[in-house]
Amino acid sequence: MPVEVAKINRSLTQLWEQESEQLSKASLVNFAVYSEASDALSFNTQLMAEVTRQHACRVILLAANPSAQKQRVQAWISAHCHVTGASGHQVCSEQIAFLIEGGGPEVMRSILFSHLDSDLPLYLWWQGQFGAGLDAQLWGWVDRFFFDSHGWREPARQIQILRDSVAGAGSRCVLCDLNWRRLIYLRLAVAQTFDHPWAAANIGSISEVEIVHDPEYWVTAILLVSWLANQLGWGLERKEDFTYTFLVPTSGQIVRVKLKAVPGQWVGEVRFHFAQGFFNVSWNGNFLESTLSEHPEMKQLLPAGGTSLAGLLKEELVRGGEHLTYLQALNLAEKLWE
Repeated sequence: MPVEVAKINRSLTQLWEQESEQLSKASLVNFAVYSEASDALSFNTQLMAEVTRQHACRVILLAANPSAQKQRVQAWISAHCHVTGASGHQVCSEQIAFLIEGGGPEVMRSILFSHLDSDLPLYLWWQGQFGAGLDAQLWGWVDRFFFDSHGWREPARQIQILRDSVAGAGSRCVLCDLNWRRLIYLRLAVAQTFDHPWAAANIGSISEVEIVHDPEYWVTAILLVSWLANQLGWGLERKEDFTYTFLVPTSGQIVRVKLKAVPGQWVGEVRFHFAQGFFNVSWNGNFLESTLSEHPEMKQLLPAGGTSLAGLLKEELVRGGEHLTYLQALNLAEKLWE
């Protein structure tokens, strides 16, 4: 329903008063989404309809068109309602959508802060690239900052913009990279394979790692490389085109990590070569298949997780903490992305 910006809160109150017998409003967080894509409102409305099935929130969609010649702001209110239990009662998450023409992040900030449910934490999802700098005043309000690094054209520069903005404001907000969330089941599968006594005993003799990734997910593959190196204590020695050389400080062993771009899953296969034998983790339908060359009887099928954007969001929303492992991997990823 279209509404005047000044009357949004009054219109929402009237909506719930009229429908209180059939509908119940529920909200755990403010979930704001900022985008400059032309189809942002329709795309994100459909996405939030799926996300709110499991995560009740006040949704605030902010679609901006900074290049528009005329400056104006339009607004709409709506609700995402889902039936719960046998009673047929509906639990709803309210949504406020804004179309900001002739303005960008500087206008978005004042609109966002004016329409928060003040008792709830603020999660902000920034879709697309960052500009020259992010508004420092945002960080005093944002509890968790969502973004997706996989589509960045200059990932090292984007992360530097983000670091400078957050550090400059002394912010406490948690960085939530959906690209990191894509890798969670693959990382778990690799770590679980090292639980096997044979793989654990040979971890010091790794000589090469091959990673097959989709050409559009090179940034994702680099995050995986950085996580491996960080967890195994490898130090970067040299980087070339799609080949990275690491040194194992405790043994002096040289390990080469090679990336291969092949259309398919974002990371389709990870293979570890030891002094004798190998193991690999690869996609097999809706599962990840783990294979040990020296123990073929130990083949395992492990969960691959969801592949949709809505699935990634729901995965991220159920997890808390500061993502310290991600931040540690990010220090190396920045060097490899340059």
